Amino acid sequence: MNKYLSDIVSYFEYLSMKHPELQHAETEGDRVFEVVAYEDAFSDFKTAGQEKRFFVRVILPTVRFENQGDNARKMYQMGIVVGRYYSRREGSRSEMVQAWSDAERVADDFLARMVADSRNGYALFNNSMDKIQNLNITGDFWDTQGDGSYCAVMYMFEMGLFRCLSPDDATDYAEWTDGGLTI
Repeated sequence: MNKYLSDIVSYFEYLSMKHPELQHAETEGDRVFEVVAYEDAFSDFKTAGQEKRFFVRVILPTVRFENQGDNARKMYQMGIVVGRYYSRREGSRSEMVQAWSDAERVADDFLARMVADSRNGYALFNNSMDKIQNLNITGDFWDTQGDGSYCAVMYMFEMGLFRCLSPDDATDYAEWTDGGLTI
């Protein structure tokens, strides 16, 4: 079964809705989840989430294909950013560290859920994240100020999705009116 970007976005939006500390909803004031391009991942967060709460951003992937037999394995190289508001007015360094810690904990919850879903055969992952050597996760902590102050953790990772490119074995490509032949 081939999966596409829309399936990945739906997965992370679902996790954002179900996570007990996030509870994303599309109503004003309850938005937590957003999809952004990498170059926008570090921009202002006021529109991204609940003010003085968390935000979650899925960074749009880059794509490469790996040879897997006579087929291709599509590798999405993408990331998630989880951030939490903290107040600079209080001037407490410990509040900033706590915001980083809270963001890291929620981001780790997402990764743990992805590994568990992969191990349980969830079709999106195609068992691509069920072994430690397959995770390929890197991360970074950062702090940003704009309309508010947020500490965030960003995890970059790869998701391997089976993508059949051989017309002999493909099951879900469209046979166009010419029977799949190009003249």
